[in-house]
Amino acid sequence: MAAKGYTTKTKIENYILQDIDSSFDSQIQSWIEGIERIIDQITGRNFIADSAASARVFDGDGSNELLIDECVAITKVEAGNDGYGGSFTEVLATGADKYFTEPANAIAKGYPIHKVTLRSKSWLEGIQNQRITAKWGYSTAVPADIEFAATVFVAGVLNQHRQGGDQIKSESIGNYQVTYNTDKEGDSFGDFTRAKEILSAYTKLNI
Repeated sequence: MAAKGYTTKTKIENYILQDIDSSFDSQIQSWIEGIERIIDQITGRNFIADSAASARVFDGDGSNELLIDECVAITKVEAGNDGYGGSFTEVLATGADKYFTEPANAIAKGYPIHKVTLRSKSWLEGIQNQRITAKWGYSTAVPADIEFAATVFVAGVLNQHRQGGDQIKSESIGNYQVTYNTDKEGDSFGDFTRAKEILSAYTKLNI
């Protein structure tokens, strides 16, 4: 499984102010992939959206609003004709029976689309009977603060393996043990605390 791109070896080198030998590239890549999975698991989000649109199905509840997974673009909306997804009718983005994406101006404001609202009818109540084709994910490019968090976490994993710094403090993130300096001139543990706060702020609430 290839890394999504939340951080890179170069960004990690810039953060720790040291070059990482090329013989270590495979291991760094593995850690990046692992940290990306942990970030997604903790937050419940995918921070780099799919480059190609794909279809997903959702349950209609009889209202005109349909909550969907986060996405950056919708290419097709299909309303179910029955309660079990046996057939669908396409809903257009224009005209009297059009659909709206919410929140309004989401992408321009840096937020994903997470709701599709019908103008003149309701989503038929049922199970997996509404179909949306979209590019799924939170944003087209990783948010800068998530990139920072990923970089800090991978640097912490690296530090754990080399035990660098005069004063160190170890913590964990997911199934990884991480280590940071706590001295006044290089308090990378403060960055770790900030990175955890970033993930907390992005974590989706399941209601």
